[in-house]
Amino acid sequence: MKESIKRRAFSAPILSAISLSLFGVAIFSLPSIFTLQKDGLFILNIVCRAAAAIVAFVLANVYGFRTFSKPPITRSAILLLILGLSVCVNNFPVIGLFTGGVKIANGRDILKYLCYCAAIGISEESVFRGLVMPLVHFGLKDKRHSPLLTVAVSAGIFALCHLFNVFSAGVAATLLQVGYTFLTGCLFGTVYLFTKNIVFPILLHFIYDIGGLIFSAPFYIAVGNQWDTYTVIITAALGIFTAAVFTVCLWKYNAAE
Repeated sequence: MKESIKRRAFSAPILSAISLSLFGVAIFSLPSIFTLQKDGLFILNIVCRAAAAIVAFVLANVYGFRTFSKPPITRSAILLLILGLSVCVNNFPVIGLFTGGVKIANGRDILKYLCYCAAIGISEESVFRGLVMPLVHFGLKDKRHSPLLTVAVSAGIFALCHLFNVFSAGVAATLLQVGYTFLTGCLFGTVYLFTKNIVFPILLHFIYDIGGLIFSAPFYIAVGNQWDTYTVIITAALGIFTAAVFTVCLWKYNAAE
């Protein structure tokens, strides 16, 4: 049974990656079809995402993917982790909080909010980096610059899955989300490739979401202007620099690192 599941997945790895991505989206979206109060919706979200993460980790084990390998201590891995952490921390409205342009409006739900962000990070990374990305890598392993292609294609699948948000967020907001989700998918994927341990992209995703979802439903932790002029400039400069470094590292990637 185990070998049969593995054989089917590896016979068409890209198709399997897309199918598993859609499975993840279906599970993540399940709570939206129910009309529940905020607490009920929160619990259902946690349960669904926990279920998706468990299934992803079980399948990763069946496929022989090592999601919790001992991370290699290389200069590239350390550099990418530092830059990745900088990008994720920058997603916090730090300047707005210091200048008063952003205020905490719902302090009572911060613990739930942190659990919610953790559930998103664990579930999405276990599916898209722990399961989808290795399948994409298997399908592209004979291509030139396979690591760069693997990260880009798996991040593209991750980003396009967010198109389903068009039904709740509208076209413009959804396209914007697809764009920055592709970039963050590349960031998390590259970090996973160099560290060989799913814990690192999970932590980065968690930190990124704490800052990025602070103005959003269902908790609305903060109110105010997230994108003041200085934040936009810093974000653009940091993003361009990080993208350049990550691309060079992927271009020169050595699987023996």
